Amino acid sequence: MKAIAAILKDFDLFLTVEKGLSEKTCQDYTGDIKQFSEHVKGNFNELSEPVIVSFILFLQEHGYTISSILRKMSSLKLFVKFLEKKGLLNKNIDLDFDIPKKLKTLPDQLSVAEVIKMLNVINIEKPLEFRNRTMLELLYATGMRASEIVGLTLNDFDEHTGTVKILGKRNKERLVPLYYDALNLLIKYIKEIRPLFNKKRSNYIFISRNGLKLSRQFLWKIIKNYAIEAGLEKNIYPHLIRHSFATHLLEGGADLRSVQSLLGHSDISTTQIYTHVNVARLRNEYNKRHPRVNVLKNNTSAKD
Repeated sequence: MKAIAAILKDFDLFLTVEKGLSEKTCQDYTGDIKQFSEHVKGNFNELSEPVIVSFILFLQEHGYTISSILRKMSSLKLFVKFLEKKGLLNKNIDLDFDIPKKLKTLPDQLSVAEVIKMLNVINIEKPLEFRNRTMLELLYATGMRASEIVGLTLNDFDEHTGTVKILGKRNKERLVPLYYDALNLLIKYIKEIRPLFNKKRSNYIFISRNGLKLSRQFLWKIIKNYAIEAGLEKNIYPHLIRHSFATHLLEGGADLRSVQSLLGHSDISTTQIYTHVNVARLRNEYNKRHPRVNVLKNNTSAKD
């Protein structure tokens, strides 16, 4: 088989030219296959259902979200098609199997108190910290993905309507309103704080001290740091704030269609997972509080 680097380069060309995927998607898919290559030590002839299941479980154990794992599965399916087309596989591989049940868990989320606790550790007296607080406040105000918030431009914000225009997956646009604190922070940041860094005359809203666009990796890093500083023991990452945004809206009485629109989901079934989060919480509270549950538990213990 050809060298791994050469295969990945050909695969990237296959995604770009034959599949017509965006540059970002190509990078993600190629990165997924590079990661899988490391898992199988470059031996793609070892591709099989058990090997792929072991890869999926490896990803889960390392904190990857279900949506990330499903995307990596999509990457693998395309990669298998590519290898078959190039005659680089010695056997047929069926990737049409169910995701292990162990993965079918509900998304985790922060409580409102935990979100506020994390926001409050940020010292907004310092310009860079003010920028960071504005970013995190916006994440919770809008449910944006990491790539969406670092990609925001000045043209995407309308101060008069108090909304941001978000360019989501497949270039689908959505408008999301901002609550009072988030709106005021953003206005002050753009007018007073951002000019201190804007040496490159960038059009991106959130920029580094040198005026450059911030990366998704930077956002992950500051969220983890503030979570540690706030004493939160959960594994905190940008998408967890998105989960929290959706869950808290539904808990507050928002209808599913509105939350779907705010999240930018094409299919409402993707949004419905958050209703299952609420049901799970209700069941937990029910089991804790209902007197008959406790009576049944006591009777069962007595028989034992």
